Amino acid sequence: MNLLVELKENLTDSVVSRAAYYVDENPEKTRVALEGLIHTVVAGLMKRTTTEIGVNQLYNAIQKGKFDANLVATFPELLRDPEQINRLADQGSNSISHLLPAMKSAIGLAISGYANIKNSAAITLLGLVTPLVLGTLNKLVVEKKLDADSLAALLADQRDHLIELTPERLLDRIAEGLNIQQLLAVGVTPAKRTGLAERSPVQERQRFTPEPEEEGNGSLVKWGVGALALLALAGAAYYIWNNTQSYSSANEEEATSTEFVDSAAIAPVDSAKIRPALTARTDSAALTTLPGSGTVTSPIMTALANYLTNPQAPAGRSFKVPALDFEPGTDQLKPAGMATVGELSTLLKNNPVVQIRLVGYANDAVPPMGNKALSVTRVLNIKNQLIKSGINYIRIDAIGLGTGIRPGDSTAIGKPRLKQIDVKVVIK
Repeated sequence: MNLLVELKENLTDSVVSRAAYYVDENPEKTRVALEGLIHTVVAGLMKRTTTEIGVNQLYNAIQKGKFDANLVATFPELLRDPEQINRLADQGSNSISHLLPAMKSAIGLAISGYANIKNSAAITLLGLVTPLVLGTLNKLVVEKKLDADSLAALLADQRDHLIELTPERLLDRIAEGLNIQQLLAVGVTPAKRTGLAERSPVQERQRFTPEPEEEGNGSLVKWGVGALALLALAGAAYYIWNNTQSYSSANEEEATSTEFVDSAAIAPVDSAKIRPALTARTDSAALTTLPGSGTVTSPIMTALANYLTNPQAPAGRSFKVPALDFEPGTDQLKPAGMATVGELSTLLKNNPVVQIRLVGYANDAVPPMGNKALSVTRVLNIKNQLIKSGINYIRIDAIGLGTGIRPGDSTAIGKPRLKQIDVKVVIK
């Protein structure tokens, strides 16, 4: 499911106008801010579920909190009453401080700059959006009978939707403000709760003591919990570090100048360390046999195969693959493209340590979809086909760059608007 689309359906004209009146801002800017906050809160919760403590804390907040399906249904009515709005904004502010400690200010700055509204208005609107997000998650937990791990997986699945639907200038702010560049680049791995059945209720309460909701001056308990959270985040960061690779700053600046990943900040990885993880983990869904699987016959795939088996050739080379072609204006691969995906799957299976980056360009989008969104959906389609064929998702990064020309780039006059798929080898 696309959580972002479901959440934004609640932003009716009446909801936006009442929120705008409450924070004394222009309704159009308020809508931009509210939609941006939905994207930002979902991204923050995705990051929160990369730690075991975060998974449990979010699940407990949703189960035991004050926000549920009834709140979502009555949300427009609640905004009619100033007293109800005050109460809702305060509760939402406390909840976001509890779930995303020390991030509220960063979110406020990101949204105020993005929507061109006052920082105080952005913080207040964050307080209104948070109950809507948590109430919707509560509804999903009840309707789909989700446990904590399933909820974390649902949020992790929003990564591709987040990249596809978030405007570039907002995605940059979210990535920097929440420090989630690597999560967006390599995917989200939600933490799994371990050994819960073996712990007594007392031990469970001791292990997952909730953080205080207010951002006070810091008691001993708060510092202790903060230390635990830092240790957990450090552990998650180490895991991600061991599953990412070093991108060449100079090459990335030239080849993917519009990309949101800060390539200089991604640490190098020893391929020997990641081999067990890459070979042991496979997609849990039924595997798909793609046309061309088991054989490599096309010239470009043969060249890629020779490159992968040449120990003297350094990683980092990109291959333009013309056969990865789509029906005009869609993300539907042509038959030759499906066969080429099958050949690429074979190469990845024959070289189990190799990690690639799919870089897509599009110039044939049909409104209202833009070329950036179309390029993203196309590379995600290829990535999903590879995953279904048995390739671990960690090994495949996917980025869409639209036409390859940055908006407002006067130097791009006369440059071709690209339509192609490149396969870049980032680890070999």
